Amino acid sequence: MPAEMTPDTIYITYINTTPEKVWEALTSAAFTTQYFFGMRIESDWRPGSPWVLYAPNGKRTVHGTVIDADRPRRLKVIWAVDGLAEPLPDCDVTYDIEPMGVVVKLTMTEHHPAPLDPKWLEGGRQGWPKILSGLKTLLETGKPLPMPKAPG
Repeated sequence: MPAEMTPDTIYITYINTTPEKVWEALTSAAFTTQYFFGMRIESDWRPGSPWVLYAPNGKRTVHGTVIDADRPRRLKVIWAVDGLAEPLPDCDVTYDIEPMGVVVKLTMTEHHPAPLDPKWLEGGRQGWPKILSGLKTLLETGKPLPMPKAPG
């Protein structure tokens, strides 16, 4: 891979639910607090609007701008992590929601426009599978996956 290229992190999961429920789970604090380490998401989900992810203690941990919101098919946001000693460059996070009969194919793509230290990529590669597994479990069973909450 050329030095100017950065790899995308892509996760695909299949969920026995509807596209509307996946959209709601991605955009509703009532859902995110149950599968996203206790974090609460807020936005009006209109392109150009801000969005914020809050830790259980109310501290802002991630923020950004809604780039694309095509309910219930696609959500794309700028993802900016707060509170790190070494600031990370912003990235794009895209959720593509595709109905496939009685299940939904959810594809999450994290795209970094510039090369990033592998230690930072590894953080996302550890976190996203837990988050998406929690979302799938919650939507399919109605119960959260037992996961630790975010610090704070």
